[in-house]
Parts: sequence; structure tokens; C-alpha cells
Amino acid sequence: MKISTKNRKIGYTYGSVSGHFAFRKEKSIAFESTLERDLLTLLEFNDSVDDVIEQPMTIEYTNDNGKDVTYTPDFLVFFNESDAEILRSQRKPLLIEVKPRDRLIKDWDKLKKKFQIGIKYAHANDMIFKVYDESRIRNTYLDNVLFLKRYKRLAYSEDTAMEILSLVHANGSLSIEHILEHISATQEQKGIALGQVWHMVARKQLLCLMNMHLGIKTIVWLNEDIEIGATI
Repeated sequence: MKISTKNRKIGYTYGSVSGHFAFRKEKSIAFESTLERDLLTLLEFNDSVDDVIEQPMTIEYTNDNGKDVTYTPDFLVFFNESDAEILRSQRKPLLIEVKPRDRLIKDWDKLKKKFQIGIKYAHANDMIFKVYDESRIRNTYLDNVLFLKRYKRLAYSEDTAMEILSLVHANGSLSIEHILEHISATQEQKGIALGQVWHMVARKQLLCLMNMHLGIKTIVWLNEDIEIGATI
């Protein structure tokens, strides 16, 4: 088994969508399908993720028929050192293959050997290899991330933000409904305040359970890394 850098080129794929993802405004990451794009959306939102490399290496090996073939995993994910003690199961770099469920079922006999090679390579290099299909990517968490994304870059009142942060800080945790009742009088004010709360959740000034559908009943609490007096 050899490693080379002759990675696949991103181009048009029949029946799929390819392009480039602006990851945290720091780099452009190529993707070959909407499923890969959605995974990148999740990885971008995850603060424990430090970096993502697309098609990081090409593994050369001989298949069962004696033919020389190659396998190129889709992504290599690195995690923050500061989170390693908390996320012990994820402290190793994660080597990811992204495949739709129907493709996994249809081509399993052909793909199985490639995945075994991926597992072997990951184990030898102190990594973890995983295959991601729709069930790992397209879930409530992704729905919430996409919902919050539309609020992240909007501008809101810093005074109201301070009021919200102080209110949540004083109570430990609050439902969004309670926050709206406390700081808003009219329906129009509540609508604006609700957008501001989503903006603060998107920017992680407020935290919540992201694996549950978001709504006014959602409970939020203060991100302990955020100073109350910090500029919003």
C-alpha cells in the first residue's frame, strides 16, 4: 500500500453538484456532491473542528484480482488540541468517506475493499476512519445550522444584546419565549428580538441543544467563553 498526492480533480459529476465551500472565510474546500457540502456545513459550525482537508491523499493498493488501483478518501478532519481532553473519542484526526445510502447498498461489494484500505491506513496513522451517509449528515442538527446561518451576519442592537445576555446570565438558562416576554412589548418588537436571539445563537453567544428543533420553547444559556461586556 502506497500513498501518493495525485488527488482527484473536482469537476462536473452527472446527477450531482460540485463546487467550493468557503470554510470560515479562511479557505476554499472543494466538494463533489450536496451531501459533501452539507457535511462541510456541519464541520464549519463545530467549534471543536480545527481544519478540514479535502481529498487529503491517494492510497495505492492491489485489489483481489491483482490489479493496481487507488482509493482517495473525501476529507481529513483535524480537531482543536484544547478540546482533546473533553472529546476523547474525537481527539484523533478523522478520515471521512461520504457516500449516499443507496450507493452504499448498490455498490457495497466494490466499496467494501476500499473502506477496509481506509480503515487500515487510518489505524496505521493514528486516525479514525468513518463512512458518512445521509443518516449521519442530514438530520435535525443540520436543519438547525442552516436555519441559524441566515441570521448570523445580520446587524442587531448591541444594547438589546447586552440586555439578553444579562437576563440569561442572571437566570442560568431561559426559554426564548421568556426572553421575548421580558424584553419586548409589541408583536413587532418580539419579532425583532426573536431574530436577535437567533443571531446570538448563530454566533454562539447563547447556546442550546442543537439536536432538537429550534423554536420559542428552546432553552438557551450563556456561552461561558463570552464576556458579558464584550462587543457583539
